[in-house]
Amino acid sequence: MALTSLRRILFTLAVLLCAVPSALAQTGRTADIEKASRTIVETRAAINEGAIETPSAYEDRLRELRLKSRDRLSAIENELEGVRAQIDILGPAPGEAEPPESDLVSEQRSKLEAEQARLNGERTRVLANIYESGELLAQLSGAQVEALYKRLTKRGPTPLAPQQWALAWSSAKEVAGRIGAYFSDWGARRGEGRSFERSIALIFAALAFSLILFGPADRWILNTFSAALEKREPSASRRIVAAALKMAARTAPGVIGGVIIIETLRAQGVLTPEGEAVARAFWIGVLSCLIVSGFTAGFFALSSPKWRIAPIDAERGRAVSQIAMAIIIIFSLKILLKAIGTAAHADPALIRLVKSFAAIAIGACMILLCRGRLWRVENAGKGDGDWRILRRLSQALGAAIIAAALVGYAPLADFAATRVVFLALIIGLAWLLRAMLVEFALRARARFSSGVLDAGGTESDNYRFWSRLIINTILALMILPAVLVLFGVPAATVSDIAVQGMFGFSIGGVRIPPLAKLFSAVIVFIVVMGATKLTQSAVQRGPLAHSRADIGLQNSLITLLGYAGLVIALVTSVSALGFDLGNLALIAGALSVGIGFGLQSIVNNFVSGLILLFERPIKVGDWIVTPSGEGMVKKISVRSTEIETFDRASIIVPNSELISSTVTNWTHKDKIGRIRVPVGVSYGSNPEKVQEILLKCAREHPLVVAYPEPFVVWNDFGSSSLDFEVRAFLNDISKGLQTRTELRFAIFKAFHEEGVEIPFPQQDLYIKSMPGGEGAKLSVGTPAPEQPETVSNPEK
Repeated sequence: MALTSLRRILFTLAVLLCAVPSALAQTGRTADIEKASRTIVETRAAINEGAIETPSAYEDRLRELRLKSRDRLSAIENELEGVRAQIDILGPAPGEAEPPESDLVSEQRSKLEAEQARLNGERTRVLANIYESGELLAQLSGAQVEALYKRLTKRGPTPLAPQQWALAWSSAKEVAGRIGAYFSDWGARRGEGRSFERSIALIFAALAFSLILFGPADRWILNTFSAALEKREPSASRRIVAAALKMAARTAPGVIGGVIIIETLRAQGVLTPEGEAVARAFWIGVLSCLIVSGFTAGFFALSSPKWRIAPIDAERGRAVSQIAMAIIIIFSLKILLKAIGTAAHADPALIRLVKSFAAIAIGACMILLCRGRLWRVENAGKGDGDWRILRRLSQALGAAIIAAALVGYAPLADFAATRVVFLALIIGLAWLLRAMLVEFALRARARFSSGVLDAGGTESDNYRFWSRLIINTILALMILPAVLVLFGVPAATVSDIAVQGMFGFSIGGVRIPPLAKLFSAVIVFIVVMGATKLTQSAVQRGPLAHSRADIGLQNSLITLLGYAGLVIALVTSVSALGFDLGNLALIAGALSVGIGFGLQSIVNNFVSGLILLFERPIKVGDWIVTPSGEGMVKKISVRSTEIETFDRASIIVPNSELISSTVTNWTHKDKIGRIRVPVGVSYGSNPEKVQEILLKCAREHPLVVAYPEPFVVWNDFGSSSLDFEVRAFLNDISKGLQTRTELRFAIFKAFHEEGVEIPFPQQDLYIKSMPGGEGAKLSVGTPAPEQPETVSNPEK
């Protein structure tokens, strides 16, 4: 007791020595927390008063505040864990009946509890700052989106007005002059003579190399990959891969060539910041055209009908490709002209006119592209109605874009037309990627599950559904940020949402686990289960395939491997989520009693299934007789066992019944079994001869084993016959019905050849008196009733 008190005193002194620098640091942190709170109050007041002119500056300040608050929160939580550990070391406070603790320990306990309360208060204030800063950022983002849509819905002059044309023409001449002056200034900067000529030569060399690159790169990709692929029979996956290769063959040279040209222009001093924006817009336009060209070439496969993805003919496919290319060319020219006008400080009338006519042209192309005759398919299915509605909605949108541009809503028309093109590009690329991932997942399933037992169609359908659901979900999460940015949500806000989703957030005091941990847990689970499937397949094709183990033992081992892999996958995925397995075990123990009452039968069947797999009283392929029915064991699962009767019906028997009830297993240790064939002969027959004939028939049958030897039993003196029985053993008792039938044929034939009579059942009737004389005796023969089988039928 004295030693314990001494330890507590020394520990208290050490804590006091360490507390001095900590107190100084906490004073500065408290001031920072109060400063952050004041900043939040000031920002909220400015938002409410509408006094914010530059929202981006306020957003940067709030994001920095939130980042620092998160750092403070982490430090506070670490200190809280330390204080709690110190309180735990001191132990619980003495109760009323216990002796009081020393004054020094009591004082230290009070200080630690006060420190814990102070840290909890700081933690609450920091959490409030984080929450309020996020709320203010959301308000600022909403205000920016609202301001954007107000600008878009502001009506301006119509593009048909002559004044607009005059202003645009005047501005276009000024822009042309500024472009000429731009290159003149560059020439003046480069100087005369060899330096200027060298720059021009390098620029033309880069342009020539980029253009020439399209031919060899395109041919190399197509000849190396696409040609080899198209030699095979087309399938859904190969069509998609071929389309992707064609798009890559068109796009890759543009990416490489664009990098070469831009870097050459930058190296030669051609690109100023304004000129670089124009060059980037031109590059984006070229890449967009190449992507659409490659996509349509692979999607419609005009020269190879069997590799065509779209269910339309070549003529309509060519028309759709041309309209799609027209849309993307108009879109690219608009981006380029807008970038030039912005860099050259063009009059707003010129930029408005460019936006208006680009939107009108794109809207007209949308109407042409969605015509029904271009997409009409013979024997269309149920999905054609949805496709028809989508086409009509697209045509209505195209008409609305044209109308908005004509009446003066140029920004709105340009915004809608631009978003339609970007959405089409994103959805097209996402569809291509989705199709490739789905086919890859299905191919992997077919490859890895080829050697695993009991791979049924239902499991394949489930795998197909879940793999598509996972791929669709991941792609949707990848596309969603781009869609939000397209429709006006600030990129910084989208980034904040993504960060909160990846690193967790709180709703009403409930901490939502970060998506990063959820994804990592799912990935860990999938990887472990995939490794389990690979292990099952390897064991099935390797050691088990070259062993003498029967199919039942193989199935038990494969199933146990699957259960072990599932347990490991669950444990590792739960650990990846950040849960303490020790706490999880305590929770499971606390809930086990309540769960046991509700899930008693399920747990009973599960444990019984494990007993069946380990003890193996029955196994797959066994012929068993249970109170529920008789048949062959087809599958032993977690909850139940499937028995297929000889009438091809399936009986689902709970595993607990097979453990608690009596089960007859005809093939438990081996398939050797005995059959019995009863035979009756007349009283005038020679019993030794009958025995000889019966043994000869049994020994000559190919399915009857020589050891144990067949034998004949003289059962009884029957009322009409001498009753014998042939008993013989078979290597495979499942052939019992066949063997008994063949033995009966052989016995009947041998008796006929040897003159042994098989009598009818006879019965003597004595009549004491008759109307015409003395009592008479009548011998009446009746047909023998069919004898019931005493051995169950093992065949299907």
